[in-house]
Amino acid sequence: MPTLNPFYGKTAFVSGASSGIGRAIAAEFGRRGLQVVLASRQLADVERVAADIPGASAVQLDVRDEGNWIAALDTAEARHGPLAVMVSNAGVSGSVLPLSETPSALWEWSRGVNLDGAFYGLSHGTRRILASGQPGHVMATSSMAIFAPPAGSALYIATKSAIVGLCECLRAELAGHPVKVSVIMPASVKSNLIDGNAARAPEPFPSRDMAAQAAAIRNGKDPEVVARQTADALGTDEFWIFTHPELEHRIDSRNAEMKAALDRARGQ
Repeated sequence: MPTLNPFYGKTAFVSGASSGIGRAIAAEFGRRGLQVVLASRQLADVERVAADIPGASAVQLDVRDEGNWIAALDTAEARHGPLAVMVSNAGVSGSVLPLSETPSALWEWSRGVNLDGAFYGLSHGTRRILASGQPGHVMATSSMAIFAPPAGSALYIATKSAIVGLCECLRAELAGHPVKVSVIMPASVKSNLIDGNAARAPEPFPSRDMAAQAAAIRNGKDPEVVARQTADALGTDEFWIFTHPELEHRIDSRNAEMKAALDRARGQ
């Protein structure tokens, strides 16, 4: 029997819920007794997922469109009651082109899905939870890749790094409120992220080195593991949800480089 949580029977909204991490989180929330609203750009896809989750429903959502967010959240609250949990999860991997060769259309698309989507989800989700006067939890999905950015990942790293900044500021702003904030920090997780990129990109998606990315994702961690950690964090003060502790060295290396730079500054 799944462990109950402080939001049993409350409304949770999950974007990017038709596959991968979002789908697994929605299913885990449902197992733990939340009333889950699954959102995705393709309504038919997310309706099929929601049909397997007791008490769940689905809404269409293009996360780049603020008006679409407002309408989707209105629908969610009309069906299930005031929002208590927001998981802003929808994302794309952007491009594997060098920054100097990246078309602006790919930047605008990546920023729109990854960053604008997170901003709208976090801001409107927080506003509604605060208006309810009840405890709540808002979450967004970033990535462990931000601590060791590989070449050709500028769009992904820039937008996922900004999500951490949004969440850190939101945590500070909500100090003293019964609304918690968490940022989900996965590495490679099984999903259709690469296929989704190719299908939705605003122009022919560059294929350079995509085979390596696709292989890493195919061999990644099961999304259900990420979902369980995310659900376990509900109602707690756990800000960082790290799903791949074996990659701690990425953080250590970055911190060591910055500390060395600070030491040099002290010696000047």
